[in-house]
Amino acid sequence: MAAALVPLGVGSGAIASAATPPASPCAGAECPSLQPVNIAASQGSLNITQMQLENISATVVAAVSGEPVRGVQVQFYTTGGRLLGAAYTNHSGIAAISAPENLGPGTVQELLAGYDAVLLGDGVHTPASAHGAITVGDDGSLLFSDRGLKKDVIPVDWSR
Repeated sequence: MAAALVPLGVGSGAIASAATPPASPCAGAECPSLQPVNIAASQGSLNITQMQLENISATVVAAVSGEPVRGVQVQFYTTGGRLLGAAYTNHSGIAAISAPENLGPGTVQELLAGYDAVLLGDGVHTPASAHGAITVGDDGSLLFSDRGLKKDVIPVDWSR
């Protein structure tokens, strides 16, 4: 029997909006040429059968024009501060990672509260971060299920 995906963590589990950015080496009048950005984290999922994170991504767009920001690095962390991975944004402004299968019990506990996508200030763009929720489920491949048993039974015609 496949487990249903249950949203966990902060928020509704939908796309998270920009959160408080981390500290930047310069701010305000010191860095007037920095371009402001918005970042949104997708809703990820944790496949408990394979212990693998899926759909961990963030979209970075320019705050003023709404155009995708290409080629900036986004880092992904558990809410406890463990680095899950990092990726550069593509042509559409999307950075995505596939987290390793060896997450460990402490990391799994931290993921129940979601994950954070962080764009550090890079001298061109302002720093920004967003929180994404994690859903927990399985891949539907449990060995013993009611549905699997019903497929294997040969129907008998008792009308003869």
